[in-house]
Amino acid sequence: MRRTWTALAAAAVLVMSACGGGSSGDDEDLGAPGPATTMGAGHSMSAGATTDCAPTGSTVAVVASATKFNTACLAAPANQDFTLSLDNRDTISHNIVILEGHNATEVLYRAEIFTGPKTATLNVPALPPGTYAFHCEVHPSVMTGTFVVK
Repeated sequence: MRRTWTALAAAAVLVMSACGGGSSGDDEDLGAPGPATTMGAGHSMSAGATTDCAPTGSTVAVVASATKFNTACLAAPANQDFTLSLDNRDTISHNIVILEGHNATEVLYRAEIFTGPKTATLNVPALPPGTYAFHCEVHPSVMTGTFVVK
């Protein structure tokens, strides 16, 4: 019985630690963010996010489809305004917010909720370096991820 629980726990850790690439906009499902760990300045992040998720320019893209985002990790350059493309491929409403953490009350950036299929191009003001959270306010328990700014 103990071996079974150990094997299940190890498998859960492996599944939860997956965090994929940043702003490519590819339609691959990279799963939910991993367990939170503490980073400097009080920000939290998913395990593996800093190595697997890095900014590649001033445009970030995410797809909402089947009530989930296509990536668990987005990245943008620090201290620089950036463009966020939110492609809502569902026929229901979605948006995206960036926060200090998923339970934070202060929102750093909020996109308007809109019904798809439709793509919104959003201009996001510069954020300081850190690791933040993002989610859809309509579906915050299933559409969630880590937002790396560096």
